[in-house]
Amino acid sequence: MASKPFDIPSHIDKQDVADNMAEEHADWSSNSNDAVQISLVAPAPGGTKAIHTFHPNFTYPIFGDEERIFGYQGLKINLRYNTCDMRPGLQISYTKRFKTVGETSPTDLKAVLEPFLPKTAFEKSSVFDAAISDASFADWKPPGDLLKTIQSGDQTFEIWKGSLADLAVQQMIKRIQILIPFFIEGGTFIDLEDPALDRWTVFFLYQKKTVELSRSSYLFMGFSTVYRYFYYKPLTTSPSKQRISHPATLDFTLPLPTPSEPTFSSRSRISQFVILPPFQGGGNGSRFYNAIFDYYLHDPLTIEITVEDPNELFDDLRDLNDLTLLRTLPEFNALHINNSKVPRAKSPIPADIVDSTALESLRRKMKIAPRQFYRVVEMHLLSKIPQSVRQTFLLELERKIEKDPEMVEKKKEYRLWQLWVKKRLYKHNRDMLIQLDRVERIEKLEQALSGVEADYARLLRAADSRSQPKVGNGEGSSGEKNGKRTSPDDEMEDVEEPAAKKVKFAE
Repeated sequence: MASKPFDIPSHIDKQDVADNMAEEHADWSSNSNDAVQISLVAPAPGGTKAIHTFHPNFTYPIFGDEERIFGYQGLKINLRYNTCDMRPGLQISYTKRFKTVGETSPTDLKAVLEPFLPKTAFEKSSVFDAAISDASFADWKPPGDLLKTIQSGDQTFEIWKGSLADLAVQQMIKRIQILIPFFIEGGTFIDLEDPALDRWTVFFLYQKKTVELSRSSYLFMGFSTVYRYFYYKPLTTSPSKQRISHPATLDFTLPLPTPSEPTFSSRSRISQFVILPPFQGGGNGSRFYNAIFDYYLHDPLTIEITVEDPNELFDDLRDLNDLTLLRTLPEFNALHINNSKVPRAKSPIPADIVDSTALESLRRKMKIAPRQFYRVVEMHLLSKIPQSVRQTFLLELERKIEKDPEMVEKKKEYRLWQLWVKKRLYKHNRDMLIQLDRVERIEKLEQALSGVEADYARLLRAADSRSQPKVGNGEGSSGEKNGKRTSPDDEMEDVEEPAAKKVKFAE
C-alpha cells in the first residue's frame, strides 16, 4: 500500500520542520564552491587531458547565498572547456543521491545551470571529446581581429578584439558568460538581445604555444568587455551662431543603415575583466589592461576611459598601471606642489596648489576619468616627499627638521599636499559632510586623509618593487585577482595586499 504524503499540521512551524530536516540531512549538503571545478582540457590519446583545473570564487548567483547544494554525497560538477574555442562540456558525478521525501528533493543541477550555459554543454562527454579532437582545430584562430602580440621571454601572448555584433564573438560570450558570476562579485550577463550590440567590444587574451599539428596553438587566458556610452560635449559657441542646414538639403533615406561600429564621441567603459586563476599573478592582467587602455587611448572617438564598479584589487592594478604610464610623460613628471601658496586659518584652501590648467590638459590628453586621474597625481606627488617628512610626528624630530631649510620646504610641501587632497575629498563627499558639525567634519576628513595616504604608500611600495627585474613563468601563480597601459611588457606582479581603508569614505 502506497504511503500518503505527510501533511504538517497548521500549528507546527513549517520552517522549523525544514530546519530540522536540513540538520538531519546535513551530510547531504555540499559546498558549491568546492563541488564546482573548471578545467581547461586538450585532446590526448584515448580522450582528453586537463591542462589546468581550478575552482570558482563565487557560486551564490547560481546556487544561492549560502552556496550550498542539497541532495548529494561526493558531488563533483566538472565544467570542461576546450583550451582554444572554450566549447563547454559538463560532467556531474556523485557517490550517493538523496531520495525524495515529500517536498524535499535533491537540487536539480541541470535546471539550475541551464540559464548559464549553452545547450552544447549538456551533451554527452563522448560528443565533447570527439568535437575538440577534430583535426580542423590545427588552423583555428580566435574570433575578431588580432590587436596586439606581446613577447615576454619565451612566452607569446596575443590579444584579439571583436564587436559583440559579430556572431562568432557572440558564440564565445555564450560559452564563457558563466565565468562572470564565478569570478566577478555581482557580475551580470550582457543582454545578447540588445539591438545595440555593436556598442560592445570584446577582448580576448590568449597564450600562443607550439604544439603538435593536430591541436590548436591557442590557450585561452581571459577576456574583457567594453561598452561605448555617448559622450555629450557642450557647444563651444552660441547656438544662434551654429550653422543649421535646412532639412530639404539633407541627403538620406529611412531607415538609416546600422553602422558596424559606433561613430560618435564616447566614454569607453571597461565593464567586465576576467583573468582565469591559473594565469593570475604573472603580470598577465597588466598586459591585458595596458593593451585595452592603449587601444582606446589612440581611438579618436573615445574621449574618456572608465571602469564600471571596480573592486579593490582591480583598483590596485589600474592605479599601478596608470602611474607607470603617466610617469613616462615629461609633463606629468613636471607637476609639482606650488610652495608659494600660503594657507591661512579660517580661509579657503588656496587655489592652484597644483597647476589646474596643466592638470586638466594632461588628463584630457590621457583620457583618464577625473577621480582616477587625481588619485594617481596625488600618489605621484606624495612620492616626491621624503618618508622622513611624512612621518615626523614626534616633537624631537620636528625640531631637527626645522634646522634644515630644504626639509622645511619639504614639510611645507607636505602640508600643502594634505590640504589639496582634503579639498578633493571634501568636494567628493560634500553631501555627507555638510550634515556634520564642524568638529566632526574635520575629524572625518583627517581620518579619510590618513586612510588615503596609507593606501598610497602601499601602492608606491608596490610600484617601486615593479621597477626591479622579476623572473616569471608567464602563466603566473594564484596571486593576481580580477575585479571589474602602455607600460613595459615584461613580467610584472600585481598587488595582492588588500587596500587599507580605515573609514567608509568615498575617495
